[in-house]
Amino acid sequence: MTWPDLCERLLTRLEAQGENMSTERAEFGVLMVDCCMRGCGADLRPKGDVEDGD
Repeated sequence: MTWPDLCERLLTRLEAQGENMSTERAEFGVLMVDCCMRGCGADLRPKGDVEDGD
């Protein structure tokens, strides 16, 4: 599991319990964009967009 997957899973679980996570989702998005701009190496593409390279 990647860290973006883990964060998404945790946010979804909290929302299912009735928590408003809109602020956290926005901050998570900013962190992901920052990571991409810095070249952190995380593959942040949705799983359906990832090619095997075969």
